[in-house]
Amino acid sequence: MSKDNKKKNTDKKGPELSPEELAAKAAAKEARKTEKAAAKAAKREAKKAAKHAAAPAFKHVRKNKLSSGKGPTPQEIGESLVALFNAGKSDEAESTWYHRKIESIEDDGAVFKGWKGVQEKGKWWKENFTVLSMRAIGPYVCSTGFTVIFTGRIRMPDGAEVDAHECGVYTVEDGRIVREQFMKWAGAK
Repeated sequence: MSKDNKKKNTDKKGPELSPEELAAKAAAKEARKTEKAAAKAAKREAKKAAKHAAAPAFKHVRKNKLSSGKGPTPQEIGESLVALFNAGKSDEAESTWYHRKIESIEDDGAVFKGWKGVQEKGKWWKENFTVLSMRAIGPYVCSTGFTVIFTGRIRMPDGAEVDAHECGVYTVEDGRIVREQFMKWAGAK
């Protein structure tokens, strides 16, 4: 085959289309173009709607959001605390996550200051009460801390057995719990 024949074979565009076929092809191309433009506009509108739904323009809101700072997040600490507590290792949870200057507040308003205060309270509690069963549920997390619900059964110093229901609200700063506050269930007797 000569060079001229090769050139002729590659120059072919295929069979000529009738005017109806050309019009159908042009209409299909225009339809694809219109569909693509509509999809792009819909995507832009969805993005705009999501932006407005996620972040309304409040007039009286802080510009800087609250944060627990550097280190493990409240969720990581809360999940660890719940897992350790449910495994019977509440002392390990405290020694791992409590800041040495922690503030521990009981439902009656008593405040225990620092790691030594928490240990003192824990020693007294273990000497006076017997845990028959106890379970932690949670954590319920926010940007600065978490909450855990504790339920179970304990034996009081007088020997009576009672159901225990309380929640602990924990504040986290820079990867450590700096405050815990316990709240009793209002229905508890």
